[in-house]
Amino acid sequence: MNQLKRWFSKKKKTIFSAILLSVFLVFLPVLITCQKNTKSDIATLNDYKNPQESQTIQSETQSGEIEEKQLYSEDIDTTTNGGEESVAEKEILKYMPNELGQVMILMYHKIGSPESEWMRTPQNFRQDLINLYENGYRLVNLLDYVKGNIDIEAGKSPVILTFDDATQGQFNFIETVSGLRLDPDCAVAILEDFCSQFPDFGKGATFYIHYPYPFYQIQYIKEKLEFLVNNGYEIGNHTYSHADLSNLNYEDVVKEIALNASKTNELLPGYKVKSLALTYGLYPKNKEILIKGSFKDYIYNNEAILLIGSNPAPSPFSFDFDFLGIPRIKASEINVENQGIYDWIDFFKKYPERQYISDGDTDIITIPLELKDKLDKNSTNGKKIFFYLP
Repeated sequence: MNQLKRWFSKKKKTIFSAILLSVFLVFLPVLITCQKNTKSDIATLNDYKNPQESQTIQSETQSGEIEEKQLYSEDIDTTTNGGEESVAEKEILKYMPNELGQVMILMYHKIGSPESEWMRTPQNFRQDLINLYENGYRLVNLLDYVKGNIDIEAGKSPVILTFDDATQGQFNFIETVSGLRLDPDCAVAILEDFCSQFPDFGKGATFYIHYPYPFYQIQYIKEKLEFLVNNGYEIGNHTYSHADLSNLNYEDVVKEIALNASKTNELLPGYKVKSLALTYGLYPKNKEILIKGSFKDYIYNNEAILLIGSNPAPSPFSFDFDFLGIPRIKASEINVENQGIYDWIDFFKKYPERQYISDGDTDIITIPLELKDKLDKNSTNGKKIFFYLP
């Protein structure tokens, strides 16, 4: 009897082992699948089949040497900061930056009522800022864009605001018994309020003024210009008298540009105007005089010439970038012929690969490898360059 019990016990163990083996074999494919799904986000994003097919990043130095780096998880710097993992390569694949993408430079004129082709209501201007913010745009000043100093967080896109003609609706003071206050419906006040509520939106805009009475409140011209400069905005040149440069001779073109810049410098000692928005979008016969000239001992130098245009501007690192002809987009919804602000917002939603997307590091230019030949290395200003395969 004891022998029978021992045999039965041994038999049970054999059967149990067989059952365990069967269960293991049944669930083996599931376990393998689970193991695959626990790989890093990098592997998931790039759908690696094996290490040999791993994505690569290439970094290029100013000397032209290329350094290639495999995006294996074991090669990644996983140093921590406050418990949060900091993985540069992982961030690249998360945001798919493209710093050779196009940039929206928006052109506003009047702020007021009623809405028209060249007039944006305060309510619609506020809505523009909301829509830009919600769609991942962040403010950058024009000259920072031109110089390639686009300091925004990873995964976001720069947008530049410009205002032509220095109308009162752009910047208006209201006189009260307690002193001056900003008109809450003028562009400057709307920007100040929005940027204070959403500081990660950034802050900036360029106001292209002409004389003799920018913003129309004659007694407050100096105060307004000082406010703009002290609060992070730029002042640009729109000729002294809003002149059509295409109809002027060489001397008069130089005079119009120089008088504007010298007057601003007179009101703001030490301030140098460095960009010009062409009135009516029209060039003079000689484009070169837009860059540098002098009148009555005042010398002007422009680093950017803006058009009226209707399309986004190239990246400042692209061969397509031309500081003598930077296009802008009309910030309107009337008579825009499918080239207005919301047409381009929708376009970049549909084709995000065409848009400038930041890598979050101003010392590095990150672009898809396929765009390598479009990079103007002379514009990189010593920045390190990273290429990657999307």
